[in-house]
Amino acid sequence: MKRWLYATLLIFLIVILSSCGKKAPLEDLTLALILGIDLDDKNNLVFYEINPVFSKEAKKGTESYEVKAKTIRDSRRLFDALTTGEVTAGKIQVLLVGKRVLQHEDWFPILDTVYRNPTFSMSTRVVTVDGPVSKVIFHNPGEKPQLSLHLKSLIDKNYDRTRAVKGTLQELHREIYEKGMTPFISEVKKEKNIELAGISLLDNKGKYAQFLNVPESTLLLMLQNKKRHEITLTIPVLPNEDKKNIFHKNVISFAVNKVKTKIKSGYKQNKFQFDINIKLTINIVERIFPEEKLNNDQLTKAIERVLKKQIEDLIKKIQKKKIDPIGLGLYARAYQYTHFKKVGNNWGEALAESDVNVSVKVLINSNGAVEQK
Repeated sequence: MKRWLYATLLIFLIVILSSCGKKAPLEDLTLALILGIDLDDKNNLVFYEINPVFSKEAKKGTESYEVKAKTIRDSRRLFDALTTGEVTAGKIQVLLVGKRVLQHEDWFPILDTVYRNPTFSMSTRVVTVDGPVSKVIFHNPGEKPQLSLHLKSLIDKNYDRTRAVKGTLQELHREIYEKGMTPFISEVKKEKNIELAGISLLDNKGKYAQFLNVPESTLLLMLQNKKRHEITLTIPVLPNEDKKNIFHKNVISFAVNKVKTKIKSGYKQNKFQFDINIKLTINIVERIFPEEKLNNDQLTKAIERVLKKQIEDLIKKIQKKKIDPIGLGLYARAYQYTHFKKVGNNWGEALAESDVNVSVKVLINSNGAVEQK
């Protein structure tokens, strides 16, 4: 008897659930895949949208729109007037924000409707555009996948290779309101093709503060202990004695198998102190100069010296801008809370005055299969 009761209840639930919600044919929907936000030359907000086209008669697989509106929600009214289907934002994969927008510290509240709308995916990638957003929106990738898939794959691929961050809406919201660190998102630019430029560093109000190129981005992610599947670095380890050295015979490339970053915080003489210790296990994957130039011990010391200098330069650049994408404030709050509490609202200024000491230890695991003479 109970078995029949359970079966009847299950069928009833299936019927009820399957009938819930409004169903519409796919061709009657407009699925926004990319949303873009920019400012024109007169500082008017401009919004962009890319939608797939589900029609056999269509010559292109997507359609792109540009409107001027006061807010994101207001732009939907204008997009609805241009599109043939019912607009839904639940499938937006990439949110493009022009650098002109980020150069204003009060830009973040315009995303209010994004966080209020329960259908908007919090895994949407937020990406800075160096230059007009329109150049990206109206770019035809040719034989590449649809632009939304191409952009998402571009970010995710470089994220896996420790060159970029996913920078989702959820992560951006957390970083904006986190006192112990400042936000950072990936940056792209449109040259001949759309390419990853590096990472945009924002201040505690979300304003654009500093740009990091791809090698600097990798160093930042190493400091954050966010190594993914692959890290490859190319650095000079010998002086460039020949100015006509067109083949760069003073550099070496290596793959980082393991990286472990330890950060210790302290407080002395009325300022914070941080000791950053980085240990790397590497494989040499490219060495153009002969081994007689540097033996294994000399090469190890040279790599350590160059990496230490590059990381110190990166930290100085961050301190100068009074930002903290590394998250050193998280360590200060965890272990020096009494002192951090006094400067938490102005952590960037406190970090700028802090002493940061860096040490790098390298272990060469392999020199490759071929010995160069």
